Amino acid sequence: MRNLERLTVETGRVIQRRYLLQRLIQQGQTSAVYQGFDQVLQRTVAVKAAAVEHISIYRAAIRATAQFTHPNIIGIYDLILEPDALYIVQEYVDGDDFGTLLQSQLSPYYVVDLGVQICQALMYAATPSRKICHGDLTPAAIVRDRRGFVRVNNFALPGDVHYFSTWNILGGGPTPFSDPDLPVGQASEGRYADDTRAVGLLLYQLLTSGRSADARTVEPPTDGRLRFMRNTPPEVCEVVARTVIRQHPQNISAAEALHAELKKLADALAPAIPVPAMAQPAPALAYQVAEEPAGRAAQAQFMPVRTGLLSQPLGASPDSTSLSGAGNDFPTRVDANERMVRPEPTTGASFDMSMSSQLAAARQAAYNEGTPAKRVNMPLIIILGLFLFALFFGIGYYLSTLLIH
Repeated sequence: MRNLERLTVETGRVIQRRYLLQRLIQQGQTSAVYQGFDQVLQRTVAVKAAAVEHISIYRAAIRATAQFTHPNIIGIYDLILEPDALYIVQEYVDGDDFGTLLQSQLSPYYVVDLGVQICQALMYAATPSRKICHGDLTPAAIVRDRRGFVRVNNFALPGDVHYFSTWNILGGGPTPFSDPDLPVGQASEGRYADDTRAVGLLLYQLLTSGRSADARTVEPPTDGRLRFMRNTPPEVCEVVARTVIRQHPQNISAAEALHAELKKLADALAPAIPVPAMAQPAPALAYQVAEEPAGRAAQAQFMPVRTGLLSQPLGASPDSTSLSGAGNDFPTRVDANERMVRPEPTTGASFDMSMSSQLAAARQAAYNEGTPAKRVNMPLIIILGLFLFALFFGIGYYLSTLLIH
């Protein structure tokens, strides 16, 4: 640990005459992470410094994950071994860490979408050609970049014993880790289940009630009950509870199953894309544009799933939903001390035209475009013109003869 503490103050140092350590980003128990600069390729990087006593662990993790290429996983560029430490050069992600996401008070849709992306990273690592579990999926492993992509770090590292032991009170079972005798990062069904539950814990921390707006961390409830913010749809509460509570009769223990559940919720909760009121579409296109938001609005009003876990319908008025983390009865209760956060209703002002009028406008436009104009009889016009010319010519000739004589 003394070597690690010394490294945390050595900003300005250049590693291997290439990577300049600019500032400390994160201090962990086994490593320190810096923002650095690659002076050869002229790009910003992240440099993780691990103390000598942890070199073997990090080298094994890098060997297992060096070839990972996925939009939800932070890439690895270089590995440098020096006498005092091991330096891992990684992709630098400019974005928000998990503490900032907590302070942002994300809506249920964005929390669910975050879970979808984390599951995609776990599913990629678990493919038959890789067979790698994460093992240490804590808040420190999550960053969301400026484009909205969730980036997962720290694959194949030993799990944070303090973190998972503390959160084990929420239906975690007798031990926080499965298959402790296997090498770090080696996959097994139990370890895949641990990673899946870790995703549920992250989602719960973003959705839990009773925390202050400026909190960057969340402590587990001492009574082992799950408490959600009031604006959280019951379906979301249920999926999180099924993931976190191992004893749940419908427990979700695989990333693929959790991904499927969260994807359905994300599709149902996705906000409709508004059409600017000033830009009115053509009549033939008005019905097509209005149809999509109407369909999404219908999706957003999804019906609650009744499995015995939740008895509160969508839009009910209790201040919070509480779920037990122990036993198999999973009771619900109302906590009147929690504060309500209501989402803004969708007005739909851009779509005030009724469906029948839209159809009428579209049909009328189609009729006007498809009705041919009346044809003009050109031969008849030519004959009539010649007749008038001859008539006026004869009258003129007659009058001229009269005037001469």
